[in-house]
Amino acid sequence: MELRDVVVPCVSLVAMGMSIAVLVFEGLVYNLVFLGRILPALGESKCIVPYAVVFNLVWILAIWSYLQAHFTNPGSAPTKWNEFVEQVRNELHVAPAEPAWQPGLATYCFKCRHTRPERAKHCKICKTCVLRMDHHCPWINNCVGFKNHKFFLLLAVYSGLASVIALGTSFPELVLCSSMFVMDRDMSLAWVNEDVGLDVADIAAFLLFGVVALLAVMLFMPLLSRHLPLAMRNITSIEDNYTNMPNPFDQGGINANFAQIFGALGPDWFFPIPPRRPLTDGVSFERCDDPFTCHDRFDARIKPEQIWRKRFNVHSKTPVQPENQDKATLSNLKDLTHMFFSV
Repeated sequence: MELRDVVVPCVSLVAMGMSIAVLVFEGLVYNLVFLGRILPALGESKCIVPYAVVFNLVWILAIWSYLQAHFTNPGSAPTKWNEFVEQVRNELHVAPAEPAWQPGLATYCFKCRHTRPERAKHCKICKTCVLRMDHHCPWINNCVGFKNHKFFLLLAVYSGLASVIALGTSFPELVLCSSMFVMDRDMSLAWVNEDVGLDVADIAAFLLFGVVALLAVMLFMPLLSRHLPLAMRNITSIEDNYTNMPNPFDQGGINANFAQIFGALGPDWFFPIPPRRPLTDGVSFERCDDPFTCHDRFDARIKPEQIWRKRFNVHSKTPVQPENQDKATLSNLKDLTHMFFSV
């Protein structure tokens, strides 16, 4: 076992623990200290309910998104794909993996020793190939891939927004409490204990909360400025380095590109749940130059093998036994008719 195999998982666990601690600490101090102690002591009780509703709604969504991003498998080649590869055998063109756009090409992973679909990459940390891999994130201790990319983006949005709300609503009180350290120490303690009725521990925890929230904003803003533009163009962090051709998976608009991650536009976009109307299965993806398109939803009634044959340019069919030829032909005609007239 190499040193890297021990150090990297430990670093990821530490990073994950820090991110969870920040989210939990921020929520507890805001609710218990700021809303529960400081605002009532300063005579601002009227602000407690609206502040609590707005902050906690976003904070709960951030926690929910984190759990989904961490626990959701980022996506691996499904069993049907492996069966498809075995079925078509030499009819499927398998290209060597390159750090470049390879639309419509399956590639071979020498580490996993299997054929993988387009846009899938091998993660050296997770030691597996991930569908539409974006990157490995130590903060969630998981890869960001096809199945949890939506949750990762929502985590960044809601965590950053929660920190902004926390700072914005508590800023006057943070300034007031910070000024006490500039004042005479005896006067500050008297003001806290007698005039306001707060403990020094409350003030210390509240000021630490302000520092943590500010650091969280400084972390999530660059994160969003990096990953949201990529999602708007339907490319991953890895693919952003490709220069051999224009992005073949660009759907021509921000909403259409987001839909490749979030599913068809709907209320479920704003909640960390799997897309209700996914537009792809993570194995093959609609291309801007592809005559075979599914502009609405990825229809589960269409066999995925039919779509894969088109998008991976598998033209010939696996031989059919003579006694089943007529049934197979009729079945294929029905499937193709349904496929082309339902998109």
